[in-house]
Amino acid sequence: MKDIQWDRIMLADFRRLACLTEAEDQVLTAWAKGWSIVKIAMNCGMAERTVNDVIRSIRKKYDAVQIYPPLLPARK
Repeated sequence: MKDIQWDRIMLADFRRLACLTEAEDQVLTAWAKGWSIVKIAMNCGMAERTVNDVIRSIRKKYDAVQIYPPLLPARK
């Protein structure tokens, strides 16, 4: 899950470039803090599978916009 090491600048740049849904934004905030899937699911009122699906969607959006700004490194 830690294929992207988030910091404040990266989060702001990614949010500016990607069109995130409300659920994606909630999960991204918790994911950047290093929370587990279970903790994110409980905090956001989602099923664990939904959290995994949202994270997969975030990764796809990250890969799509990562090539534009120099502040977003490639995923590991």
